[in-house]
Amino acid sequence: MAFHIIVNPAGASGRAWELWKKLERVFRENDSDYIVHRSTLDDSIGDICKRLTSRGEHTDIVVIGGDGSLNDAVNGIVDFENTYFGFVPCGTGNDMERDMGLPDDKAEIIRRLLDGEVKREADIGELTVHDIYEEGKPTKRRFNISSDVGFGAATCAYADRSRLKPFLNKIGLGRLVYLIKALNVCFTSKPAMVKVKCNGTVKFYKRCLSAIVMNHCHEGGGFKFCPDADFTDGKLDICIGNGISKLAFLKVLPNAYKGSHVGMRGIYQDRAEKIEMFSDIPLWVHTDGEVLGMTRKVSMRILPQKLKLLV
Repeated sequence: MAFHIIVNPAGASGRAWELWKKLERVFRENDSDYIVHRSTLDDSIGDICKRLTSRGEHTDIVVIGGDGSLNDAVNGIVDFENTYFGFVPCGTGNDMERDMGLPDDKAEIIRRLLDGEVKREADIGELTVHDIYEEGKPTKRRFNISSDVGFGAATCAYADRSRLKPFLNKIGLGRLVYLIKALNVCFTSKPAMVKVKCNGTVKFYKRCLSAIVMNHCHEGGGFKFCPDADFTDGKLDICIGNGISKLAFLKVLPNAYKGSHVGMRGIYQDRAEKIEMFSDIPLWVHTDGEVLGMTRKVSMRILPQKLKLLV
């Protein structure tokens, strides 16, 4: 059985393909069979995963790329039961790598997955955007790491549009554009009234700046907004920032990098299998940093399927 290696040649400003060329020797040294698939604008990583996992047979997939590439892959997989999934991180944030404690040595990651055995199973989140439609139905998007409404998603939306992003990515400073846009969003965004339903209760947050729903405990390049989030517990964790001045919110962010923001004034945490949110104004929303648009009504849940990981 051959490993299907999927790479976006333009990923991480070309670094993903350069990394694969270095790692290919590990497959050759171990006499492992592999087939390389290069994604394009017309044939995405998700499209390739969909094709490979629609055949009703066991499939080993290895994606080389960042968290966005992994998001594309998990949205393309059709048959989770027969799909064994591995990845080698090569992106800006690499939060799945961070959360799973993978070795820094990329060649070692390849050696770990070559035995073809499942090392662990991960929960998969699903976002439904009820007022953005595709083919007449509410838009659904799976996520590995997180789905944000408000501050985090707005930061991603404006960073994606920045002319600085491609240049900063090339010189390894891609996170800087997110910091710049985060500061801008913090001082210009308008707090919303948000109603949150989870665990059979409804709570109102009258001046909500951010609502972050997490499956893994790291997002945005290392922030631990939900430090106790566990990708194997069958639940989503949520962090709400409400009723905080913009200057105070700036103080929350560095604490969130360590997870020490929990307990600070205006920070609320919860955990549930399903979460619903309604806002009085449209807010940006994303899954794993991939922005879907602006919405007033979303729901998130844990899917019954598991992602079977080779790493």
